[in-house]
Amino acid sequence: MAGLPLFDTSRLAAIKADREALLRRLRSVRMDVHSRIRIQQKVALLTAEQMRLELALDGAVRR
Repeated sequence: MAGLPLFDTSRLAAIKADREALLRRLRSVRMDVHSRIRIQQKVALLTAEQMRLELALDGAVRR
C-alpha cells in the first residue's frame, strides 16, 4: 500500500477551531452590522472549506 496518500487533518482541525471561535464571537459580542456581516461571511467560507475537505477525506477513505 505504498501508493496511498497521507492526509494531514490539521488543516481541517484549524478550520473547525477558527469557525467555532467566530461563532462564539457572534453570540457573545455586540457589534455593528458591517462587522457582523463580515464575520458571518467568514463563517460561511470556513464552513464551505470544511465541507470540501471532509468530502475529500471521505472520498479518499472509501477508495
